Amino acid sequence: MRPPVAAFALALAVAAASCGKAGAPKPPAPRGPLPAGGVVARQIGADVEIAFTVPAPRGEAPSQAPVLAEILRVPFAPGLQPSPDPVLFRVRGEVIARVEGDPLDSGARRFVRDPVLSELEGGASGWTLRYAVRVRDRRGRPSALVAAADLRFEAVDSAPTDLAAEPTAEGIRLEWADATQEGRYNVYRAVGDGAYDEAPVHLQPVTGTRYLDAAVVPGTAYRYRVRRVLADGVPRRESAATAEVRVAAEDRFPPAAPTGLVAVQEGAAVRLFWNPGAERDLRGYRVFARTNGGEWRRVGPDPVLEPSLLDREVRVGERIAYRVTAVDRTTPPNESAPSEIVEVGIVDDPLHPGRMP
Repeated sequence: MRPPVAAFALALAVAAASCGKAGAPKPPAPRGPLPAGGVVARQIGADVEIAFTVPAPRGEAPSQAPVLAEILRVPFAPGLQPSPDPVLFRVRGEVIARVEGDPLDSGARRFVRDPVLSELEGGASGWTLRYAVRVRDRRGRPSALVAAADLRFEAVDSAPTDLAAEPTAEGIRLEWADATQEGRYNVYRAVGDGAYDEAPVHLQPVTGTRYLDAAVVPGTAYRYRVRRVLADGVPRRESAATAEVRVAAEDRFPPAAPTGLVAVQEGAAVRLFWNPGAERDLRGYRVFARTNGGEWRRVGPDPVLEPSLLDREVRVGERIAYRVTAVDRTTPPNESAPSEIVEVGIVDDPLHPGRMP
C-alpha cells in the first residue's frame, strides 16, 4: 500500500503538469463558411437584383467548401419604419432564392433576381426591402448573414429607347430617346462579350440624352445600355434598360493638320517648330522637305515626337520648303493633311561657314 504522503505528492505533481502553463481557455475556432462579400441590392425596372461575391473556403477540408448561398428578405410595408434590430432576419427573414454549386466558384460575382417581388401588395411600390446572404458548406454549416443596405422600391417607370452608338475621333458617342424628356441616366458598358460593369461608366448621372465615352480603346468592341435614374442615392434605383447596342471603337479619324510652322536658319542648319496637336491619341509628326522645287522627302525620325526639329542636311545656297503632318497611334497610323508650307533660303554664316553646293 502506497504511503499517504507519497500519494498526496503524486496528486500535486499530476495537477501541476495538467494546468501549470496552459493559460486561459480559448474559444473554439469558427468552423462554418466565411461570409459572402460585396452584398448589394438594386432596383432595375420592376425587379430587384441582389449581387454578392462567393467566399473562399474557410479551410482545406473538403467539407468546408461553400456549396449553397441563400438569399433572405425582410419586407416593410409602406409607412412602416424599418427596424434596426440585428436579429430581425432570425424572426422574419424568408429565404426567397438559392444559388447552388458543388462547390460554388470562390471569388465569383453572382446576381440573383427576387423571384417573389410581385407578391408584395402594389407590386412592391413604396415598400422598403432588406436583403441578406448566407452561405452554407457541404456539412450544412451556415456563415454569418451579410445584409445589403435597405432599398425603398420606387414606382416602375418606362425605359429609355432607341439607343444608338457611333465611333468618333473623340470616342464612342451615344444617343437615346426618352418620353419623359427630363430624365437623368446611367450608362453601362461591357467589353466584347464580357459581363457588364456593375457601376456606370461615369461618376454622376448623365443629364440629357447624349453621352461621349472617351475611355475606349481603338479596335475594341463594346456593348452599351442605358437606364433612367428613378431616385437619388444608393442603393441604385433605375428603370429597365434600353435595348443593347454593340459598336467597335474604330479610329478612322486623322489628327488635325499642324499649325504655326516656322523655319529659322541656325548656323548650317534649320530649326523648325510648330504648335503641338491637342488630340489625346496623337503619336507624333512627320516632317517633309523639298529643295529648290524638287520632290518632297521625309526629314528626321518617323515620327518626330516633339513639335520641333533641327534639320542639319542643308547647304548654303539652297532654298528649302518644309511642311509637317501629324499621325496618331493606330496601326497603320492615320495621317493628317499637311501644314502650311514655309520656305527658307540658306545663307552663309561667317561664324559657322556652310558647305557650298
